[in-house]
Amino acid sequence: MKADRSQRRAWFGALSALMAVVALPGTAAAQAFPNKPVNLVVAFPAGSSTDAVARELAQAMTGVLGQPVIVSNKGGAGGVLGTDLVAKAAPDGYTIGFGTSSQLVMNPGVYKTMPFDVDKDLIQIGLVLKAPLVLVAANRVPPTLKEFIAQAKAEPQKFRYGSAGSGSVSHVMSELFVSEAGITVQHIPYRGAAPALADLAGGQVDLVVDTLIATKPFVEQGRAHWLGIGGDKRSASQPQVPTFAEQGLTNFNAYSWNSLFGPAGIPAPVVARLNAAMNTALQTPAFKARVAQVGGELLGGSPEEAEQFARRERGKWVPFIRGRNISVD
Repeated sequence: MKADRSQRRAWFGALSALMAVVALPGTAAAQAFPNKPVNLVVAFPAGSSTDAVARELAQAMTGVLGQPVIVSNKGGAGGVLGTDLVAKAAPDGYTIGFGTSSQLVMNPGVYKTMPFDVDKDLIQIGLVLKAPLVLVAANRVPPTLKEFIAQAKAEPQKFRYGSAGSGSVSHVMSELFVSEAGITVQHIPYRGAAPALADLAGGQVDLVVDTLIATKPFVEQGRAHWLGIGGDKRSASQPQVPTFAEQGLTNFNAYSWNSLFGPAGIPAPVVARLNAAMNTALQTPAFKARVAQVGGELLGGSPEEAEQFARRERGKWVPFIRGRNISVD
């Protein structure tokens, strides 16, 4: 009997030692990470609103991680090039991406083929924020959403909307708007939101869906006006702008969102370290101020919650995109 107990103790001891050895690489990776700068890829040009938020987050995470989080811009193909760079990076946590709904939701719908599989080659690290989008109109457009919709129905060829490009969030959200409103508006795609807004102010197009912060200067200069904002409630920074829901478009909610993501295969302890650093960074005064500036809502949470959210979004938007025949290739 004593011999049996001794054998069992020896067996359990050997098993425990083996488990410790197996667990060591992940534990060691988590303890050592990061021991060099982390590269945060933004798949859009420097100076964009996405870039500005990413840089604020990178600065806040630098203070948490104790290593520089360096933003690098890799624009092109509506975010596909930058996303592909992350997808093909070494899965060690040192190259991650600042995700947008364009990259992670719209692109899988609008592109027939991409050089990566968003479900298999990428993992979510955590949700950053969700921001409402506004419908901004040129001065020749009626001052209220109700009046505009009535005129668009009466004159179906009169109005045109600009977007940041075919398949962009502004394009997809605009298509949802005209569908819900039951109107016909011609689409004019641009290479980015900035030229679309410039032409809106100049009267070349009549409508653009974009962020509060991007459209605010044109409204303040008297060159455009807001018709509505997405979300369940009005913006604290611009409470005079009514939501679409309170104006009768209860099925139209215009918004964008951001997350941190990385290549599949990053060790779980490293993902957890990055997620914890992100959640801490979201609560810094500087980042909260940036989110308030864009009228956004802080999200945060676990990698699992972020993954579930992204998959639900694709489940919602990809069928809509394909049903409207929105594509870029």
